[in-house]
Parts: sequence; C-alpha cells; structure tokens
Amino acid sequence: MLLFLTILTPQADALANKPFIRKLRGVIPANYPLSLPWYEDGLNFSCTGCGKCCKVDGDVWLAPEEVPPITQHLGLNLSEFRSNYIKAEITPSDGNEEESWMCLKRDEGACVFLGKDNRCSIYDHRPVQCRTYPFWPSLLSEEAAWLEEAVLPDEVTIDEGSSERHWSPELGGCEGIAVTATNEMKEGEASDSDDEQESTIVQREEIKAKMKAAKRHWKRFPVDEIKQSTWYL
Repeated sequence: MLLFLTILTPQADALANKPFIRKLRGVIPANYPLSLPWYEDGLNFSCTGCGKCCKVDGDVWLAPEEVPPITQHLGLNLSEFRSNYIKAEITPSDGNEEESWMCLKRDEGACVFLGKDNRCSIYDHRPVQCRTYPFWPSLLSEEAAWLEEAVLPDEVTIDEGSSERHWSPELGGCEGIAVTATNEMKEGEASDSDDEQESTIVQREEIKAKMKAAKRHWKRFPVDEIKQSTWYL
C-alpha cells in the first residue's frame, strides 16, 4: 500500500493524508519515504510585529501577477511604480514588460514598503515571499533549520556561551518562532506589557500550504544563478 501511494500522482497526496494511512505513516522513521513531516502536530508561531523580517539583508522579488494589485493599491501606473519602488527587473526575451519579475528597493536598510510604525504599507497585497515566511521550504526541511531561525527579542539578555542569538541584518531570524529555550524571558526580565502576545499553534495544513506556495514561487523564478546564490526560500 505504501509503495503504491508513492507512485500515484496526484492521487497519492490525497490518499496519504487519509486518517488511517496517516496512522500507518506515523510508524515510519523520519526522513523515509512517506514518513510524516516533523511538524505533523503543528508549530508554535505568532508574528510579534517587530518588522525585522523586512530588514534582513536580501531581495524581495515580485512575480508578474503580483505587480498590478500593488500598483492599483498605490494608485500608480507601471512606469511610476518602477521608478519609485523597483531596483532591478528581469524581462522575458520577447520584451513583454508585463511579464517581468521585479525586485523591490530598500530604504534605510529595510524594505521600501516598511513604514515608520514597523508595519507593511501594502500588507493586504504583500508578495508571496513575505506572506509565506517563516514557512519556507529551506526552514522546514528539518527541525534544526526551523530552530536556528528562532531569535530572542533584543531586550532579553543572552548568557555567554549560549547558542541563542539576537536578530541581525546578516543572519536574520524570527522572534515569533516559539522555542522553549528561546521564547521565555529570563528570570527577572519579564515583560511589563499587559498585552504580550502569546504563541499559537499553526496547523500542519496551513504550514504545508504556505510552504508549497513559497516553493512554487521560487521555482518559477527565471534566473537559476540568482536562485542558487542570493535568493532562496
């Protein structure tokens, strides 16, 4: 049965997620074909609104279909949008600019659309790259990669020799990834905020949907050299 499921496509995915089949998959060792993902029971995550994911050194690429909703939201034509917000563009060989991939400018070390309040000014139309973070394939490939993306808030002291870290523009990281070792304030450093945001469990279905969307987005990007060197999800 399990071998049969590995062959059928796309029926395999639907069958492999039937409750009975999932029970069978639960006894398969991790990293074997059809074993359950390590995040089977969901992941602790809740966006803290820190805006740091918008300040990481790196590029945000817009797929062609992502551009019109943003230009309409801003009330700009394509030429104005390109002049104000785009630093690089990849146009198809046929010269059709409506099918171009566009790379957003940065402003003072942050995404050009990040406001002074640390909020995205095009949030409802934000790119796939942004709306799927931190559920990127590169961060879900194994639990260690996910845990390495977790960072402590700047106000929390890190003990010397600890493997914990703070966010940096070079390494990035996400404060919203709740890891027992990194999500709790050190004794005596409890937050004074009455509305401190608690982590929530993001279910497997949502995780996989965002991961697949990010993977499709990345695979469509037309320049392999950039995908393999400076831009990956």
